[in-house]
Amino acid sequence: MRIGLIGTGRIGSFHAGVLARHPEVESLVVADADASRAAGVAGALGAEAAPDVTALFAHALDAVVIASATAAHAELIARAAGAGLPAFCEKPIALDVPGTATALSAVAEAGTELQLGFMRRFDPGYRAAREAVRAGRLGRLHTVRAATSDPAPPPAAYLPLSGGLFRDCLVHDFDIVRWVTGREVVEVYATGSDAGPAMFREAGDVSTA
Repeated sequence: MRIGLIGTGRIGSFHAGVLARHPEVESLVVADADASRAAGVAGALGAEAAPDVTALFAHALDAVVIASATAAHAELIARAAGAGLPAFCEKPIALDVPGTATALSAVAEAGTELQLGFMRRFDPGYRAAREAVRAGRLGRLHTVRAATSDPAPPPAAYLPLSGGLFRDCLVHDFDIVRWVTGREVVEVYATGSDAGPAMFREAGDVSTA
């Protein structure tokens, strides 16, 4: 396969390494808003760097991996769909509900495939929990508690582009609670604190929620 990777930042460079090692990926083309960063990642992996996203889509690709800044996800998903390409995209799809709906509509209309980066669905522990709940081995499901604790905060420059803690991090919990229980959310409340490092306050985000 010939894969196009958009975004070579923290998570994008990780995906680039995985794709470069994958036995079914014959060639990898990468692009980034920072062309020099894309060139550096490509050079380290023996991949090809495209000068921009338009040039990347001009290659004969079999699929696209989207690991760009969150604000660009929806547009790139729609662009991949318009090109008839299956896409893997880091979460979230968009910064708001209308953007999410528009991107999903583009995929549906094109009849292409889209996978979101919800890796917890592939974790043995979460899979075992889902199977135990679905099989009834836990009895009546009364309360579920999920907690996420990052081992270290992200770089300060990442925060303003991330969409915030709820969209960027807690979206994993929103997804996995529904996936494990097989139930939909009917009511929500949210609260957060910015008592952590000043970079969270400066980005208009919270550090704990």
